[in-house]
Amino acid sequence: MNLQTAQTTTIADESAIRAFHRQMIDAWNRGSGEGFAAPFSETADFITFEGTHLKGRKEIAAFHQQLFDTVVKGTRLEGEVDFIRFVNSQLALMLLVIRVILPGQTEASPSRNSLPLYVITKGDEGWQIEGLLNTRKLTLERQFFLDDFDSLSAEAQRQVTDLVVSLKQRHQAEQSKEM
Repeated sequence: MNLQTAQTTTIADESAIRAFHRQMIDAWNRGSGEGFAAPFSETADFITFEGTHLKGRKEIAAFHQQLFDTVVKGTRLEGEVDFIRFVNSQLALMLLVIRVILPGQTEASPSRNSLPLYVITKGDEGWQIEGLLNTRKLTLERQFFLDDFDSLSAEAQRQVTDLVVSLKQRHQAEQSKEM
């Protein structure tokens, strides 16, 4: 941060921006699409980890509510702010490290870790999120596995998937016996 930016941003500015992180995690853990989308501007852009482009607070809220009611129901988020960088007194970037705990699990699932990058602006209403680019955090090893999987024929992919399901069921059965 340059000297001029340091003089025009305050601890209160950084605190207001940091609060978005906690607000969104709390809303996710409650399953509230409206609460999750509240820090976004009416015209915000949100790019999901798989590339869906959501436009505006209403669309972000509706999309996430559908997720909370179905495929991510019962998941929990945890995470922290990696950095906040003030570009100027009215523009900041924030990077988070987010971990997802799947239903019935006590530990985060590494394949769900993400690194969302926020673009946050200060206007008459205070700080609001104008943009979010969410990306999954993958090790090179996982990416190479996915590349290899994608290079397989549809039949071979089905066989690998069946094998993984079988191994998972065997592992769950072994865990049940230990209890």
